[in-house]
Amino acid sequence: MNIRFKSKAHMKLIALLLILVMVLSGCDKNKNVEKVDSNATVVFQYGDSIVTLGEVYIYSKTVGERYERQYGEDVWSLNIDGKDGEKIPMTEVIKEEIVNEIVRVKTLVAHAGEYKIELSDVEKNTLTNEATVFYEGLTDQDISDMELNYDKVYKVMEENTIARKVKEKVLADTPIEVSDEKARMTTFYDMYFQCYTIDENGVVNPYSAEDKAIQYENALQACSTLATASIDGDREAGNIETLAQYYNLENAKEKTLSPEAIYETYGEDVYTLLYSMKNGEYSTVVETEYGYHVFQMISLTDQKATNSRKEIIKEEMMIEAMDTRLKAWQMSIDNDFSYEESVDQEAYAKITFK
Repeated sequence: MNIRFKSKAHMKLIALLLILVMVLSGCDKNKNVEKVDSNATVVFQYGDSIVTLGEVYIYSKTVGERYERQYGEDVWSLNIDGKDGEKIPMTEVIKEEIVNEIVRVKTLVAHAGEYKIELSDVEKNTLTNEATVFYEGLTDQDISDMELNYDKVYKVMEENTIARKVKEKVLADTPIEVSDEKARMTTFYDMYFQCYTIDENGVVNPYSAEDKAIQYENALQACSTLATASIDGDREAGNIETLAQYYNLENAKEKTLSPEAIYETYGEDVYTLLYSMKNGEYSTVVETEYGYHVFQMISLTDQKATNSRKEIIKEEMMIEAMDTRLKAWQMSIDNDFSYEESVDQEAYAKITFK
């Protein structure tokens, strides 16, 4: 269908109407932005979420306490090394972590509907009690200076509970399997004849050639004793730990290490040797940069230790998977957000740290 304009004035009117529609559309692009008290101090905006001073303060209490438990109460006076060697106050690190945590919570909450997350009446009652305890623990000065009220406290706790449930659901829907081979832990005894000393200043002093030769002879004798005991079936004489005590080997011990740790600690030759042995078998005398060794393989795959490491690896993989998911979600919510550019540092400075 062809449209004809009757006059230039008609055409101008249509153009003005189009411009008006575009302007109104542009003004409406932030229609979903969270509404807050006009008098509230805004610290930053993330997507449609407006984060005020009171909310940041609540997080500062919980995150700050976490760092105090980990590093001690003097954490606020500590400095850490930056990328270029400059000293960065731990306070600044914690302040950024507080913002990062708020962003993580907001991101997870934004996907609560997708995972059909709702709070039960029991959870709501628990939150009510916890929010009441937290709020009543604040001073009148805290409430006034940090622009707080009970509803803000409850909201923060509610969002954290929802975020936790979303995270649990995401991880439950992300099955991760770790094989015994990937998590393998090997247990062996290292009868170690040391060939150096370390003085009080940490300086390493190698044994003299004569002392080193004595250690080598001791290692050969011990190896011969173990071999003879194995042939004769003499369990007492074949006890490598007892034999190590006989030679006063203070650093001889049973070790449980991953294949990677064995390789890194002893080198390729010992790694290859250990994984060629059978359970219960003794090695010949092996020389490394540390001295002389006689190994006994106790368990090529220590199942208990392997299972424990499997859980650690699984947890690490789940954290990595969650971080990857969060980064993608954050990009879709607010691709331009950054701590340096998005946070009003003047407003943030109203919160004081110890």
